[in-house]
Amino acid sequence: MKKVVSLFLAAAMTLSLAACGSPAPAGNGSAVSPPASGGKTLSMGTASLGGNFFTMGAAAAAVMMDGTGLSVTAQATGGSVYNVGAVDSGELDMGMSQASAVASGINGTDSYEGMPVKNIRTMFNFNATPIHILVKKSLGAADVTDLAGAKFECLAPGDGVELATMKLLPMLGLSLEDVTLEYSGSRVQASSRLKTGQVDAILDATGLGASWIADIYGDGADWTLLSLTAEQIATIVAEAPEYSQMNIPAETYSGQSNEAVTVGLWTTVYCNASMDDDTVYNLVKSIMESKEELVKAHSFFGDLAPENVVDSCIAPLHPGAEAYYKEVGVL
Repeated sequence: MKKVVSLFLAAAMTLSLAACGSPAPAGNGSAVSPPASGGKTLSMGTASLGGNFFTMGAAAAAVMMDGTGLSVTAQATGGSVYNVGAVDSGELDMGMSQASAVASGINGTDSYEGMPVKNIRTMFNFNATPIHILVKKSLGAADVTDLAGAKFECLAPGDGVELATMKLLPMLGLSLEDVTLEYSGSRVQASSRLKTGQVDAILDATGLGASWIADIYGDGADWTLLSLTAEQIATIVAEAPEYSQMNIPAETYSGQSNEAVTVGLWTTVYCNASMDDDTVYNLVKSIMESKEELVKAHSFFGDLAPENVVDSCIAPLHPGAEAYYKEVGVL
């Protein structure tokens, strides 16, 4: 564990802040330089500082280094959407994203409209992330459609929060023209703006008991988690099959007296298709054999299991990852 902590600090001190503001250019199937493993530091794109992605990415990089002897670093980036294009183009070797961003890239929709990515391959799925529809109680909203005129936090252009907000609100019957999208830049800044009343709501796909949601939620006096109706869930799943129904049990957060029924996604990790099979096999194996250590670093790794890839991969499995999952009997 000391090694993981020390590598966290090293990653934080040496991280590279990738450009934000738009998706990284997609490769669109064109030739890219194969990410080499020998003598090179492999990069993993995460998201902004202060969020779960960076912490989990740093932990994953540490156990990959320990398990394979390769040099791996977690990089703070613009988030889920950015990472898809950056890995596709070869700018990053690996990336973490919410499944919705991967689906947008593969299908050439949303931020990747008309620019489908061709060069990303699934390695593993980390954890389930239910959409937390966190709303100020003072708005008196019982349904998402009651939030016309509200200010929605989107963190940064290209972040998974922005994608979820822009994709789901219209499906739920709330036009983007009727809300204001706010960009605080990071979860640290967003938390402050939410708690001080500068922003009204956020749709965040994150693990149960997320510390930053708990910090905003407090004792539940000022915030509530909205539920979706069965009809709303059916609409989302039909139009965006990367989502499925997930629940946030009562008392997940202090003062949360009722279960929140919502939809959610997997957090998925993928690499450039050019990464060699043996490297990917060994990276996947190092993660799957280090669950106990990873859970000590972040509770969201409690969901980690080889079975998570079964019928849940949006981007094709990398052959090296497929070999591992066949070896352990889940495929």
